[in-house]
Amino acid sequence: MKQRIAALMGALALSVIAVLGIASPAMAADEINYAVDADWTGTCTDRRYTPNVEGCVEPGGDILWVKDNAANGYSVKLRWYDLDGSRTGECIDTLGQAKAWTICNKDFTEGHRIRWSLGWNSANGWDYSDWWTTTV
Repeated sequence: MKQRIAALMGALALSVIAVLGIASPAMAADEINYAVDADWTGTCTDRRYTPNVEGCVEPGGDILWVKDNAANGYSVKLRWYDLDGSRTGECIDTLGQAKAWTICNKDFTEGHRIRWSLGWNSANGWDYSDWWTTTV
């Protein structure tokens, strides 16, 4: 009976560890970067827009573009994760609308698919756009 309970407890523990291991990349970002001011170069073709924030993941250059569209004192961000790897992260723009375009310079593995969305902060917390996928 003790062996049976021990085997059951072991299987339960393994299941919990497996679920936590699979769920963790989507739950928390590993790489947090704060965007720096930049001039838009027009090389990013997969540009996405919400009333509060614009963004783009630039293939080849590994640049994350973020633009705050609302002069409301809240931050905006581009959150991402590598569908073909284990990296996740956020590019957070705290510079405000007056700075226009900002960037985070990343070094993604060529040919990987990056899934990303835009986020905007408010008095009620963070809201997010739909997800998009770009191959870098």
